[in-house]
Amino acid sequence: MQTNVYNIAFAESTKQAYLHFWGCNIKCRGCVCQKVVYDFMLDRNMHLHMAEPKGTATAPERFMELDDVIETLVGLDVEWVLFEGQEASLDPAMPLIAEAIHRRLNTTNVLLTNGFKMPNLKHIDKVAVGLKAFGENKHIDYTGESNRTILENFPKIYKSGIPMMAETVLIPGYIDHDEIEKVAKFIASVDPNIRYQIDAYFKAGDNPWRRPTSEEVERAVEAARKHLNNVYAYKGTEPREFGVKSVFPTEEELAAAKLAPAVDARELIPA
Repeated sequence: MQTNVYNIAFAESTKQAYLHFWGCNIKCRGCVCQKVVYDFMLDRNMHLHMAEPKGTATAPERFMELDDVIETLVGLDVEWVLFEGQEASLDPAMPLIAEAIHRRLNTTNVLLTNGFKMPNLKHIDKVAVGLKAFGENKHIDYTGESNRTILENFPKIYKSGIPMMAETVLIPGYIDHDEIEKVAKFIASVDPNIRYQIDAYFKAGDNPWRRPTSEEVERAVEAARKHLNNVYAYKGTEPREFGVKSVFPTEEELAAAKLAPAVDARELIPA
């Protein structure tokens, strides 16, 4: 059975594996896959969030068979497995992978999802929902789709009893602190103790937006904390204390195929 998995990355020191699934049911204008298809956390891709996008990254052509995904994970000293995007919930193999590694490795399985589809969560231990925007018109403008189903599914996931969190990308002048506060109010209507993470936007795709300043991130955090008890931020400048390597394709295969991200290399050269 072929899966939608095209990339497995692994952080040996933290025993975390990252499964990347191709295909999505929304089209975010700021999707990272326009810029970097293979895991953004890879050591080879560090600092690319600061680079200017140039064109669109090449879509993957190789995908893994179900048995190969499972055996690859079994061969790693892994304790946490993150099922992430584009959108993992679209793959019929996703629940099968989660079940197999639960039984064979006793992993903690974390699903990162846009919440548009309610997948089988029997073998998922935590869910992180990316809430792009609260206003329906804003959501349609950013993703091409209404968020009504997402806002209906969010409390359904919560009521399932699976621990969950939410995150939103802060885009100055577009999905700004006022929109962040609306999202926070919605989350608080479900449970004010749900963890909420605000991620600083980095340039991806053909968009006019810029990265937020630290002050703008803090303003968004303050707005969200009016309604929620656990609000955090990722500014993209935090130091990383662990390495991440690609397992599939291997680092050697990535280098040989010259699977470079779509960025302007001049942006990576210090002035």
